[in-house]
Amino acid sequence: MQFSVHDLLGLLSPERSVAPKVLQQKLSLDDGAALAQLQLVLDALEKVGLIEKMQGRYRLVANEEIVGGRLRCSSKGFCFVTPEQPEAEEIFVVEGSLKNAWNGDRVLVRLLKKASRRRKPEGEVVLVTERAHTALVGRLAEADAGEDKPKLLQVAPLDDRLGSVLELVDAEIPDVAADLIVEVEITRYPLGRRPAKCRLLRVLGHANDPLVDLDLVASRYQLPLEFPQAVLDAAAQLAASAAPEGREDLQALEVWALPGELLQTALSLVPTEGGWELGLHVSDVAVLVEAGSTLDAEAYRRGLAARLRDRSLRLWPDALLERCALLPDTGRSAWSVLVNLDTTGQVRAFRWTPSLVRARGRLESLSEPYAAVAAALAAQGTGPLLGASDPRIFIELLESLIGQHLAHLHLGAPFLFEPGPQGGEVVDWLRLARACGLEVPEADASVELTVRQYRTWLLEQPEGANRALRELLLTTLPVEQFAAEPRHHFGRDSMAVAPFGRPLEHYGDLLVQRLLQQVHTDGRDRKTPRSKVSVDLHSSNCHGLIDWPVLKPKVQKDWEEALPGSVSHLSARLQQVHQAQADLEGFERIGRLGTQTEPLRGLITGVQSYGFFVAVEEPFVEGLVHVSGLKDDWYTFQAREPALIGRRSRRRFQIGDTVTVKVKGIDYYRQQVDLMVVRDESEPPTEEGTEAPLLAAPEA
Repeated sequence: MQFSVHDLLGLLSPERSVAPKVLQQKLSLDDGAALAQLQLVLDALEKVGLIEKMQGRYRLVANEEIVGGRLRCSSKGFCFVTPEQPEAEEIFVVEGSLKNAWNGDRVLVRLLKKASRRRKPEGEVVLVTERAHTALVGRLAEADAGEDKPKLLQVAPLDDRLGSVLELVDAEIPDVAADLIVEVEITRYPLGRRPAKCRLLRVLGHANDPLVDLDLVASRYQLPLEFPQAVLDAAAQLAASAAPEGREDLQALEVWALPGELLQTALSLVPTEGGWELGLHVSDVAVLVEAGSTLDAEAYRRGLAARLRDRSLRLWPDALLERCALLPDTGRSAWSVLVNLDTTGQVRAFRWTPSLVRARGRLESLSEPYAAVAAALAAQGTGPLLGASDPRIFIELLESLIGQHLAHLHLGAPFLFEPGPQGGEVVDWLRLARACGLEVPEADASVELTVRQYRTWLLEQPEGANRALRELLLTTLPVEQFAAEPRHHFGRDSMAVAPFGRPLEHYGDLLVQRLLQQVHTDGRDRKTPRSKVSVDLHSSNCHGLIDWPVLKPKVQKDWEEALPGSVSHLSARLQQVHQAQADLEGFERIGRLGTQTEPLRGLITGVQSYGFFVAVEEPFVEGLVHVSGLKDDWYTFQAREPALIGRRSRRRFQIGDTVTVKVKGIDYYRQQVDLMVVRDESEPPTEEGTEAPLLAAPEA
């Protein structure tokens, strides 16, 4: 098994020393080459002063100036390290201090300057602890190797946030085209001045081939398109069904699967006195997938399922999906949460249980009586950013209830959270919205927005409101993340959300299922064995009554040690999938924009000294009109407006204005669009020979 320095450092601490045999066991190293590699890494870490050896055992050297995190680089060469602690501030990496680290790598960085009022903390990379890229997509080119020397092939990554060119070895390509796009595997990362090396995996085609950008995105964000054969074989060998022992038989309930590509969540509804008993049933994956198995390791690596255009990137092979999906008239092992609701949608109590269910079919839409329950839940605040007819409102209720329950059991779990929108993007949007006539708060960096305001702006915009406002508002919502303890989720307006409703798509749901299984089988329902007073760990009736550890000490310790690594990994995968989908959508929109030959109307969304940004509505793309393209006058920048104003004509380009533009140029892979202003026929033409000098301004 391969391991990274990050994995190794995660097993060490400054408080206690660890023997090499313990490290070997926890890293699952069983061959001589892996053991030699482990000793080599330990010696190197000791030499650079990150660990120390005492009586044959190793421990971390405590150093507050060394911070671990993930490297994030821009296409312009600026790099930052995002620390693993969610609240910690990003660290700017000073120029020339990357130490051959690439965008996305996990690194250790040494702090050089502390943060000030206007500047981020600064640091230098000490060590790359985990590489983010094992393969990449690039453009093939022939390098000048000199006379009488064999042809030298190089690969320039299409992702310009990565390092410089790689040397291609062991490849025989007689005809090299300048725009040939290839996928390569990295065989050696750069060492000092020596370039990285790679070997050819496959030729994807030419730069204008339609599928190249999909392969580029999959490679850029480490999204595997296919399952290894060992994983497919493991899925095919799974038992046809799980043993029903210890499960509550709910097959008599009328259960209907929620709409979706994967039948993994279902509903049941039974009228009660003064309300309903709402059943939320989720396919049980934990009963089939053993922790640490081949299937489990591959699902953990993927993190979650994703859809890239018409390509589905599954979390599980089809053989497992067939055994877990809540198919019609098929008994399935499940996890059921039975919720007692009153007629207003208020939760009175709930309980959870491992169960057996049998779906009657699929709910194509929320018809009565489910629509009435969804409307009541929406009125209570469930799914604040969803419409009352959206089936996801039931999943959000389920995950909120499970999150609350785990919090009351004092159990750490991979809780979902979403920080509230803040920063410059929110200020820019508020300024734009006010310029467009919407009633929004003053644009101030200290303003705290509520989810109710977002609901109004997203779902209840006045007729004719510019689409750019809604699209730009969505970009201010941060991507969901995971934390080991409950934290506020802005988009759901909840203090505790545990992933539970999509186990066939999200690995975090499987972790929560395993945690509930531990509570179900070995949970301690009383403070001491001698106590005569017990609680029902499966019911919300125990909330507020538990002040003892629910799990056995060793189980609790193992779970708490493994949880931070899982949380960090799952958060990174959420970010990567979100960026991949955004990149592909951007490629598609820019591709459509490139076919436009007629002038387009757009909204000015931002103004800077070097030009202004325009959002074209269809397809929705933001582009830059550079000040050097405004040749009819000399334009000066007014920051308070903000606006560009012609000195002679007093013509204004101000945030919130609409302009007519044409496409001047497109950088497809960087997703950058240059626009030019087209003069309206109603505007008086500029007199010949009176063209004003251009404003000297820096390039964007």
